[in-house]
Amino acid sequence: MTVTQQWHRYARMALMMLTDAALVNVAVYFAFYLRFDTPHVPVIYLVPYLHALPLFTVGTVTIFGGMRIYHRLWQYASARDGLLLVVAISLSAMWFTVDILADGGAHYPRAVFALYWLLALLLVGGTRFVRRSMTDLVWHGPRLNQSHVLILGAGKMGQMVAAEMVRHPEVGHAVGFLDDDPQKQGMQMGPLRVLGRLDDLERVAASPALWAPTEGPIDQIIVAMPSVEGRVLRKVVEEAGRLSLRVRVVAGVNQMIGGQVRVTQMRDVEIEDLLQREPAHIDLAEIAGYITGRTVLVTGAGGSIGSELARQVARFDPSRLLLLGLDETSIFDIHRDVVRLFPHVAAVPLVADLRDKSHLERLFQAHRPDVIFHAAAHKHVPLMEAQPDEALCNNLGSLWHVAELAERYRVDRLVFISTDKAVNPTSVYGATKRAGELLVSALADQSRHTKFVSVRFGNVLGTRGSVVPIFEQQIRAGGPVTVTHPEMVRYFMTAAEAAQLVIQAGAMGQGGEIFVLDMGEPIRILDLAMNLIRLSGLTPGEDIEVQFVGMRPGEKLYEELLTGEDRARVSRHERIYVARQEAGRSSEVLPQLDELLGLAEAGQNDAVVAALARLVPEYRPNRSDRVRTLPAAARGSLDLRGETHGLES
Repeated sequence: MTVTQQWHRYARMALMMLTDAALVNVAVYFAFYLRFDTPHVPVIYLVPYLHALPLFTVGTVTIFGGMRIYHRLWQYASARDGLLLVVAISLSAMWFTVDILADGGAHYPRAVFALYWLLALLLVGGTRFVRRSMTDLVWHGPRLNQSHVLILGAGKMGQMVAAEMVRHPEVGHAVGFLDDDPQKQGMQMGPLRVLGRLDDLERVAASPALWAPTEGPIDQIIVAMPSVEGRVLRKVVEEAGRLSLRVRVVAGVNQMIGGQVRVTQMRDVEIEDLLQREPAHIDLAEIAGYITGRTVLVTGAGGSIGSELARQVARFDPSRLLLLGLDETSIFDIHRDVVRLFPHVAAVPLVADLRDKSHLERLFQAHRPDVIFHAAAHKHVPLMEAQPDEALCNNLGSLWHVAELAERYRVDRLVFISTDKAVNPTSVYGATKRAGELLVSALADQSRHTKFVSVRFGNVLGTRGSVVPIFEQQIRAGGPVTVTHPEMVRYFMTAAEAAQLVIQAGAMGQGGEIFVLDMGEPIRILDLAMNLIRLSGLTPGEDIEVQFVGMRPGEKLYEELLTGEDRARVSRHERIYVARQEAGRSSEVLPQLDELLGLAEAGQNDAVVAALARLVPEYRPNRSDRVRTLPAAARGSLDLRGETHGLES
């Protein structure tokens, strides 16, 4: 704050103090006037008051200052501010009574003191709330070229958004609400009316007569529903895109400082919003029971999933958090992030190759982890199709090294991060993850010290190499956006939700389970691409072309979460299922895994694929150089009507 700004602030506070000093004495005068019904205060009452006036005035202003009445922005006053002002004026009334009694005013009518309290509250409080009242209650018509905004959600959040838009007309001019609550239909919320349900968006947007016949149609939507689910928001975004309307959202009330909406909290919709679900219930006590005060190791900590796991684990105050990975830059980044967000957690960065078992054992000897989250893996499907030996050595060999050391050093539990691509796999990557699940189940049969469990889930939004960052890069480059198949679907969840559920599953595991996360509704990749284009303010088929290029090696149209062998049952958590594998298979599985790793270390790729198929009977290798499952008429680019135009092969 500059010196000039400080002087302006002090001058404003001094003016408020002088104004209050005058107002409280005016309140005393009118208290006398109302009590005696005459403008002339009887001398017997006037003299004690004049004697007490300086001390009373200074004392009242001091009370107001001590309660920081002069440090508040009253144009944003809340009910709590009003209550504080009532308390301050009540203390002033008590001070007035004490001063008068001290100056021989024992004969004063008690009505004077009560009238002073009411009049001071009216005058002092009224001057402060008049600006707020005018801001909230006076409706301002739209300015020239001002956008017309429809607010979705007529609850507390929606009303705060409407009030903020009046204070900041540059945001737009609110014309009304949409809300699914039947009791709010047609009701007036301040100057605005609830114009219909969310399904009425197109009708309301195309009917200016509903709110003001002289105004133009709406051109912007603000979603003011703090817990809106992704499926609802996807529908709104798709409808708004078709109507060429901009969509913005507001942060939840629990994310706002002081419970107030601010212009900066109104932002464009992001792809994470479209996948948002109701927050998962997490048993904090159960998680803390196996993480708090323990040494936790996260392998692959520099990756997208591993780094989010590290952040979520740090919330539960482990005694040490070991961040292990091969890429030194990513380990440096996540270590710096954890130290910044959780300075009280002892985070230890470790750079190591998990295939180097001797080095890994030295780390176990030095740090003695209690809990391990194994997220390290090669994950790029097409790359692993070309290098099955590398996929096996890294994804399976590293897991086996970590698991053997976990048992040897009496780690309490190891949580292996698997994938939905392990179910009926068509890719080498998926088959290696299924082999990892079999390994973990086999080791759980033999373990005496460590609880081995697997957690299986689908795509995590925004991970490196996933489809969303690729689409975003293609959109920034001006297109085209390439989609493999118009009917390809995938499960998605946010990294934070996935990490929280993985940690919860780890707390529930007793050994040998495969926990399957509820991924919600599968989403068409084409719909995801179209929504990303719309969220960028562009029109699919006009501004950005969408091209179908055919499926790549190892890909399939849809993913599954359970194999034919899984005996799934509901766990005590509503979003975690348990697929318990058949026990006692370690004697047949472990030798096959050992043979498989030997072939991989020898670089015999064809033999690796054949051995994988024997180990995982449901594995159907799909390793052709160029997989094209689209008929010729379906390969091509999408126009405005969703039709396709042929592409050259």
